Amino acid sequence: MPLEPKAVELLLSILENPGGKISGSLLSDHYPKQAAALNAANLLKLCGHLPVAVSLEDHDDEPVALTWSADHDGYGYFSPSAGWVTVPHERLAVFGVSYPVLLAQMMVQFDLASRGAATALIPDILWEVGDARIGRRKTRTSIWFARRLYDPAIHRQIVDAAARRPNTQIRLLLTTTTAARLPDQPIPGHLIVPVGDVFDFGAGLAIRPDILTARLDGTSHIDVKERLYLSPDGRKLIINGNVTINFKSRIHITIIRQLVDGFKNGKRYRASELLDVAGSSAKTLRQAFGTKRWKELEPHLTSIDDLWGFDL
Repeated sequence: MPLEPKAVELLLSILENPGGKISGSLLSDHYPKQAAALNAANLLKLCGHLPVAVSLEDHDDEPVALTWSADHDGYGYFSPSAGWVTVPHERLAVFGVSYPVLLAQMMVQFDLASRGAATALIPDILWEVGDARIGRRKTRTSIWFARRLYDPAIHRQIVDAAARRPNTQIRLLLTTTTAARLPDQPIPGHLIVPVGDVFDFGAGLAIRPDILTARLDGTSHIDVKERLYLSPDGRKLIINGNVTINFKSRIHITIIRQLVDGFKNGKRYRASELLDVAGSSAKTLRQAFGTKRWKELEPHLTSIDDLWGFDL
């Protein structure tokens, strides 16, 4: 079963953390559904335990040091109000991302020269995924994967690694860092692509080869006779050949993909259905898109019997 957008969002946020880890207590308290999905997909792995916790009985947010109790066969602490409190073992766990599983799921739709494990070029930061055939190119394209590219120190390390391993053709550098946080300085010979922009939202973490092809080729050909055109990456919508609306948000892109598919297949959607699939907490499409973007879209969208779709 594909991961839902909120589970993907949690995974990417863990990957952008400095240590790339998250505590079991945080998962249990705030992301139980998403954690269950990530565990079921084998994307999280146990990395150890932290003998510190927030008080479960005294209703404060101060961390308390835990001690081992042979009598209670577990870690816990003494509470002035409740006496000895045993902290469940799973709340002390620390989880990290299983990078082999992550990379395998991301590249499942690609023809890689080798299905062997990716090579870590900078431990826990940069991996050489391999060479893949993308689009109709005669030669394979080298693919790297990096996290936390927004960090200036890490960006410098990756620039150095690229200089040590030059490539005769452009290399794809996939990253968990969003486009809004990418540094302004390019890495020569590399096309940097945030993975969140190229996921196949119907297939969890799988990256869509056609979107990467369009990114490598630059602006793809647009058929001006097409009433509704959406670029492969979902960022540019052209209506009737003369109205262009650009999107950056993953939520916006997910909703627009559904509406465009619905237009082409004669299907309309309830707002709640569109918002749920996109992982939006908004109550209406107007609220999800915001005032500026909704003003651009509203003239072209209609609701018939509470079902939304493009009306061109």
